[in-house]
Amino acid sequence: MADRKKLIRGIVGHFSLFFLNFLVFIGIVESTQLFSIDLPILNFIFLAYIWIHTFILLSIQMGLQILELIKVRMPTLLIGYYFTLSDEELIPIPLLDPTRSKLAVIIILLVISGGPIFYPIFAIYGFMLTFAYLVSIALDPSVILTYFELFLNWMPPVIGVIFLLIIMSIVAIEFKHR
Repeated sequence: MADRKKLIRGIVGHFSLFFLNFLVFIGIVESTQLFSIDLPILNFIFLAYIWIHTFILLSIQMGLQILELIKVRMPTLLIGYYFTLSDEELIPIPLLDPTRSKLAVIIILLVISGGPIFYPIFAIYGFMLTFAYLVSIALDPSVILTYFELFLNWMPPVIGVIFLLIIMSIVAIEFKHR
């Protein structure tokens, strides 16, 4: 019975984290439209900073989640992971231990430099946009397919390639440490 509960918790946890990451991704992609507006230079710099910061953190988060799916482990939300550990406790995932992995140092820097603030901002923005689209199209399948086609054609393939490269490199680094 405990294995069934653990399995259900794992499935729900991974699905929830994939949904959260999807909302953050939607928020990131849709916020690129703000770069076409004539913004003041400080707003442009700040928006570029949080956009790049969250994109890197999302890529690392997705790579770690795919790795955890492969290894059949519970998902880890990076923006809160280090806050759940005590000072005396060893970090259970070697990839996230800053004494063993340079990637963990980068993750800690991303978390310290605004990850717990920027990640939810893009998640809320992505949720609002997704909810607004679903309400406005009233769940009509033909319109959903049209929007999906538009999204696939609109997303630059370079962003997708960079995203996949970061995910694959995280998986490769973890298998290298075995």
